[in-house]
Amino acid sequence: MYKMDKTVGKAMTHKEAEKEKLFSPETTAKERLDEAWYLTCQAYGIDPENPPKMDKTVGSSRKLTH
Repeated sequence: MYKMDKTVGKAMTHKEAEKEKLFSPETTAKERLDEAWYLTCQAYGIDPENPPKMDKTVGSSRKLTH
């Protein structure tokens, strides 16, 4: 059975939690997306500067006929 790692977070009030937010209201959408891309790359072991090419052989496309 897995146990929850209680060392990651801490108990705090709502006021303290607001101060601990990762992004402030002044953070732009581009900065947030850059951070999300960085975290995704770290999670999957991708080089952020040189991402792998998309494998286009997996899917297929066709024209819809009615």
